[in-house]
Amino acid sequence: MSIDISKLNHPIALFGNGEKPFHSKPIEILKNAGSILCADGGANKLKQIGFKPDIILGDLDSLEKSSFNCRIIKLNDQNKTDLQKSLDWCINNGIKDLSLVGFSGGEDDHWMAALWTLINYYEKLNLLFYSNTATIFCVNGEQTIETISGQTVSIIPSKDETRITLKNLKYSFKDQKLYPPSFGIRNLALGSSFFIKTTKPVWIFLSYH
Repeated sequence: MSIDISKLNHPIALFGNGEKPFHSKPIEILKNAGSILCADGGANKLKQIGFKPDIILGDLDSLEKSSFNCRIIKLNDQNKTDLQKSLDWCINNGIKDLSLVGFSGGEDDHWMAALWTLINYYEKLNLLFYSNTATIFCVNGEQTIETISGQTVSIIPSKDETRITLKNLKYSFKDQKLYPPSFGIRNLALGSSFFIKTTKPVWIFLSYH
């Protein structure tokens, strides 16, 4: 089912049914969102923290429908998670940029599936994932990433024999191979940005602390 996305205000946040946000960063993302989409039962938790969804997406198996006065779109595909179905719907409706909130924590298997979904969809959508501890996203190729001096930066490869070059981090290196589970975790930013070059997709975690 398609809609006129011109009626959605930007930026757009997609809210999930994981751990409720309590850090100021994901809450700020919700406050500044022009439109909030919800993945199924995430709408129940969104309401509990004082926000209203504009659209609810999913198979609706965990949604208290009578509690909401907004557009509800049923997405039937039991081979995909509610996050995957919601992202597919966004792609089909021309949405390209999304902030993801409320998908971390909660059930461990859902949290892990959400992280792998970032890897599977990074070429189709611009996704920024806001947990209660970090901003998480995927990089493949070359990119300069904004940081704060002293910020904790973790880089985790998703595939074998990933070659990575890092500049302007405490532990910088050139064309080094990283293999899962050899994680480049707990690195530190030395300034306002760092450079990364990678031959395969990696997760970037930028800590709020």
